[in-house]
Amino acid sequence: MGELNETIVVTSHPDHVKSLFTANPDDAPSLTGESPLRPIVGPNSVLTSVGARHMRQRGEEVFFLTGTDEHGEPVALAAEREGVSPQELADRNAERFKALAPLLHASNDFFIRTSDPEHVRRVQEFLTRVKDNGYVYEGTYDGWYCPRCADFKNENEIGPDNTCLIHEGFPLVLEHEENYFFKLSAYQQQLLDFYDANPDFIQPESARNEVISFVSRGLRDLSISRSTFDWGISVPWDDKHVLYVWIEALLNYATAIGYGTDSKRFDEVWPANIHLVGKDIARFHAVIWPAMLMGYGGRRQCS
Repeated sequence: MGELNETIVVTSHPDHVKSLFTANPDDAPSLTGESPLRPIVGPNSVLTSVGARHMRQRGEEVFFLTGTDEHGEPVALAAEREGVSPQELADRNAERFKALAPLLHASNDFFIRTSDPEHVRRVQEFLTRVKDNGYVYEGTYDGWYCPRCADFKNENEIGPDNTCLIHEGFPLVLEHEENYFFKLSAYQQQLLDFYDANPDFIQPESARNEVISFVSRGLRDLSISRSTFDWGISVPWDDKHVLYVWIEALLNYATAIGYGTDSKRFDEVWPANIHLVGKDIARFHAVIWPAMLMGYGGRRQCS
């Protein structure tokens, strides 16, 4: 049960609600070792399903979302090892994940794939608006990157001999490339003010304290594109770049419920009331995600 203790709840409306939108981080295939890729369903998928069933029994209107995160360098590298295209690998693994749902008696209402054409279009629209709002610029990234995490590491996240602290002993790669950046640093105080005004936004308290400490130390602008591989969603204003996988994957929480396509459903269920995330990806969901929504602006800019 130790893994369950590392689950973090990100919530926007903790009180009793008429409708409930539960969002579970997209599952991803195992990208380690020499064996063929296989789906791994973590405790969050099971916890979310249990929570959704419980709320339905209470008479709540529930929308339970899950799916597969299919872009990024880890998938491209895994496909190369398998001798197939990234799209073929994504198609194969999506079906494997879907086949697991009835075995687990999962109660999800929708299964999204981040390679879905509609998701791709809406992500491009979203990022274009953030850019038009003045929060995206072109620059050069120099720093350490973990291919397994698909994440750029700061000095506090680098282990001995430039290794990944999450994937213990796995060597980081020193990257130098022209990228586009999101002005994450512009939202440091807004995020701290938001956490203060919404003390239940991140639970448990230990996770909340970690996030606040991370933001308080200062935020650096975030590289949101890659130009060294092409498996991803093209940057809409520069097709030589693809979007950083975490930037576009986070948008599935909105695109899956009708952002840009079904305003009625979107208005009914957005924002999420409960969002279960793992400890290792809390920073993406509790820092980057709300900052992106702030950069987008408009109604209900932060969930």
